[in-house]
Amino acid sequence: MKKGIFSVIILLSCCVIFSGCIKTSPIVFTINPSMTANIGSYDFIASSVVPSTLDTQMHDSTTTLIITGYSSDPLYPKDKIVLSITKYKAVTGTWSIVQGQATATYYHTISATTSVNYALGGIVSISNVTSTSLIGYFSFNTDSLAITHGSFNVGLP
Repeated sequence: MKKGIFSVIILLSCCVIFSGCIKTSPIVFTINPSMTANIGSYDFIASSVVPSTLDTQMHDSTTTLIITGYSSDPLYPKDKIVLSITKYKAVTGTWSIVQGQATATYYHTISATTSVNYALGGIVSISNVTSTSLIGYFSFNTDSLAITHGSFNVGLP
């Protein structure tokens, strides 16, 4: 009888000790930021994508969303695409470059010379806003280039 009681006490003690070692940690959802686009016959693939916001001092206290994608191409490592939505409200939608709701710029660097290609027309669209990310697409044209089939997936700024 003493061995049975002693065994039960040891078993309960082990359960208490080991249950204290089990840690519950929150599940962390990470995303793999991405930005891609076709620039003529060149495929732009970003090595890193950085979302940010800028609080403007306008009369209606708007926030501008800026998404910058940096090139992963070894021939053009300083190339980048910068998208911005003027009155960002953390919702889905499509913003027009022609109407001034959004802007887009493609920076192309060869050697020490950078050409800045401002969008003359096009759109920037956010198709999905989650608790951790912004997913969307874009296309725009400059005076000499067409940037098409653009897409991005970034964390929240």
